[in-house]
Amino acid sequence: MFLPQEIIRNKRDKNILSNDEISFFIDAFATGQIPDYQMAALAMAIVLNGMSDEETAHLLKAMILSGDRMDWSALRKRGIPCVDKHSTGGVGDKTSLVILPLLVADGLAVPMVAGRGLGHTGGTVDKLEAIPGFMAQPGPEQFKNWLLARGGAFGAQTDRFVPADKKLYALRDVTATVESIPLITASIMSKKLAEDLDALVLDVKFGSGAFLQSSDAARELARSLVNAGKMAGCRVEAALTNMDEPLGRAAGHACEVVECLDILQGAGALDTRELSLQLAARAAVLGHQDTSQNAHEKAYTRMKNHLSSGRAHEVFIEIAEQQGAHVSALERSHSEWIDAGTVDLPVLISSKTSQRVKAIDTRALGLLLIEMGAGRKKKEDAVDHKVGIVEMKKVGELVEADEPVCFLRLRKNDVRADKLQQSASAAFTMVNGETSVESKPLIAEWII
Repeated sequence: MFLPQEIIRNKRDKNILSNDEISFFIDAFATGQIPDYQMAALAMAIVLNGMSDEETAHLLKAMILSGDRMDWSALRKRGIPCVDKHSTGGVGDKTSLVILPLLVADGLAVPMVAGRGLGHTGGTVDKLEAIPGFMAQPGPEQFKNWLLARGGAFGAQTDRFVPADKKLYALRDVTATVESIPLITASIMSKKLAEDLDALVLDVKFGSGAFLQSSDAARELARSLVNAGKMAGCRVEAALTNMDEPLGRAAGHACEVVECLDILQGAGALDTRELSLQLAARAAVLGHQDTSQNAHEKAYTRMKNHLSSGRAHEVFIEIAEQQGAHVSALERSHSEWIDAGTVDLPVLISSKTSQRVKAIDTRALGLLLIEMGAGRKKKEDAVDHKVGIVEMKKVGELVEADEPVCFLRLRKNDVRADKLQQSASAAFTMVNGETSVESKPLIAEWII
């Protein structure tokens, strides 16, 4: 039998916690035997003193064991591996909606448990709920049936799925214990490994619009995530990707869904399309355990073919329909389910000559989206799925005199329109149009 305060003392004094100590503490916290204030004290000790790779692995394992886990042994008997993708989040980060159908089209199963928005970053579940009728929070049996029927399903975390993480996540948000590599690793990987995955690809973002702005911090997190996955027997790779500008040309839930549908139909933003293809190709190689020569190039070609053939789009429509979406809405013109009740207002940079986008304060745009209603100021806030930012110029692009750098999609008669337009304009740094601006690579490196 352990005393909670002695475990807290051990970590406070920079000692290594044993597997048994960690298991006891997390189990007792999940079942209500350890109060929030003691869990908060341990979390702060971890923030200050860190954890070893082994401690982190024990922590995420204890969190997994705190609730329900998925079991896809029936799929493996049919030769179908289970894979997933996770992103640490950013402004306009919407690739999950493209990657899931790409991987299902490639013969893989994808049980994607996604999240809602956090801070200035958007969440996949909020985007999906922008689609009329889409049910993004099914029960465990319904989720399982959906996956077995179609090979892929989207879902939000339930109270029974890794409950220790859900409780600790909420506690960290109000106790200044979010910024900890071991705690972030345990939170992300406990949910992903509880999905019973064979392989996982991670998108760890850095830059002005990312949760971790430093590339060094993002690299440290990526290595921790990959190590934790491998120690648990899952094949994991992580991409470090640039979030110094929004991903794609749209941000805001319905706006991003439209951009993904465009990509699935052969158009759409090139950077979102390319990142989706690259991440999906890596996941496919890991899932199929393809060790052949040029495996990544072959997988990338397959992903492109799934887009060009229309198969990935078909898969998305099938899965959306299965999850209650009004598919007819997805097939109609955007104005019938996106634009109603909104107006697109241009954001201008005052200039009589052409200018070029030098930089974008991506975090500022993320915070602006919250002000517009697309994000939450409090956990219980409802989001406005229709508002957003569209037709954004990218870093390095030329902007002619009196040409908008983006449009704000606002509710009609929003009295804050002028102020919101000014805030959006301030997020763009411009230079003379004749000045060249070098764009940063979308993928900085892979951690394997």
